[in-house]
Amino acid sequence: MMNPFKTTCQTLLAFAVFACGLGAASAETTLRIVPSADLQVLDPMGSTADIVKMHGFMIYDTLYALDEHFQPRPQMVKDLQVSADKMTYRFTLRDSLKWHDGQPVKAEDCVASLKRWQARDAAGQLMARQLKEMRVVDDKTFELEFKEPYGIVLESFSKVASNVPFMMPKRIAETDPFKEIQEYVGSGPYKFAKDRWVPGSKVVYEKFADYVPRSEPASGLAGAKAAKFDRVEWNIIKDQQTALSALMSGEIDFWQSPSLDLLPVIEAAGNLTTKVVNATGTQGLLFFNHTLPPFDNPKVRQAMFWLTNQEAYLQAVNGNPDYYKTCASFFICGSPMETDAGLAALKAPDPKKAKALFQEAGWDFSKPIVILDPTDESIVHPETVVTVQAMRDIGLKVDVQAMDWATVLKRRNSREPADKGGWNLLHSYVGGQVAANPVWSITFSAACEKGIFGWPCDKTLEDLRLKWALADGLDAQKAVAAEYSGRAFETGHHIPLGQWNTFVAFSNKVSDVLVTQDVPVFWNLKKSD
Repeated sequence: MMNPFKTTCQTLLAFAVFACGLGAASAETTLRIVPSADLQVLDPMGSTADIVKMHGFMIYDTLYALDEHFQPRPQMVKDLQVSADKMTYRFTLRDSLKWHDGQPVKAEDCVASLKRWQARDAAGQLMARQLKEMRVVDDKTFELEFKEPYGIVLESFSKVASNVPFMMPKRIAETDPFKEIQEYVGSGPYKFAKDRWVPGSKVVYEKFADYVPRSEPASGLAGAKAAKFDRVEWNIIKDQQTALSALMSGEIDFWQSPSLDLLPVIEAAGNLTTKVVNATGTQGLLFFNHTLPPFDNPKVRQAMFWLTNQEAYLQAVNGNPDYYKTCASFFICGSPMETDAGLAALKAPDPKKAKALFQEAGWDFSKPIVILDPTDESIVHPETVVTVQAMRDIGLKVDVQAMDWATVLKRRNSREPADKGGWNLLHSYVGGQVAANPVWSITFSAACEKGIFGWPCDKTLEDLRLKWALADGLDAQKAVAAEYSGRAFETGHHIPLGQWNTFVAFSNKVSDVLVTQDVPVFWNLKKSD
């Protein structure tokens, strides 16, 4: 366990540089955040990383949003009419919606945004398969007409799993879904100050004066989104001791991802508060590149399940049994879809069986397997260390390539060979709500080049995801989830590494921190003098 009071000269220097670089913004009108990672991808369709989703929620709005009880609530929508046959949905936008460039939000913007989202997102792709037509009725009204009743329309529009269906102007939304947008104009409570953005150091958002919050109280990600600060700054501090010092001294107001080791120190500080904003927890993940050897072979992907000791991962990532638990389920334990179908390997790891499967697949143990290791990421790096050791223990040669998390988020999209900028294995994590069923998250996609990085490709899994979306009732959905789980092991889709809870820390001067059951958001927060 680290010593929270140990401060090196390097840490002191880093803190001094950080403090000097805070800028001249007034503390009374500025909220200063230390996020979990650096922001380098600005297109919310360009990455599934939490930091990109958090950026999206700062500047964009959504048609619907989930409240703290996981119920979809209208956000940009004023009125919804559903036809008697439940095949046509007519949405009318609420008044006073404006883009950050001053133009009114129109129905054509929303239709274009939904089309771009449907091309990239797993749930969007399923919806598109059932959609007969999406059409603009007038400036404030648009319709979705389905081939048959599709009962999870509002749940899809309010999903928090990346990619979130954020709305953007038509001219921007018409950008190729697989290319980066070049303008970052939303209609949310804050504007992205691109001219103040310093990659690796600072991200700045400014209050959008023309944003009109909903009248309902804030709840989860729904309701009123009131911008209480003229400016919100994300200060990128990768060193935990530096972030702790900045929080304790009042140089920052909110820290997204403190290490659990620091919890006693934070609680004893007297001027700080901790809070769990996502009680559904976090799930660790191991992803394969399905397009390159050795993980283009399902037998090798299955081998890694037998090599996975969830307890080892959880000890490395979290270390406190009160905050973690093993979970032999693709879907977060405690959710209705939890199932261990097909996952006997996660309950009883067997390294000898794992090695035998590599050998049966004909893998040459002298060839290197490339694993991307973000040494600055407090969850993914420990996950990587555990996997590397387990693979080396059975005689595999591993090429561990160290880099920062922002670089991993870009490189994981590479389709190049592993020795030319590609990769074989990488790790990540998702919020528990994201991993609650086979539809919401692109994590569960098997849509080949249109799906998640690593590009798993299996029509059966995609059909099961649609089958779940169309299932009538909870029992039917559970049965499909079990089918999906069994097939996902057969194909070696990805590996769940267990689950844990995390907390945020903030100054006692900060209040009204929302429980979102996902990433933290920074509207409605207040800060006293």
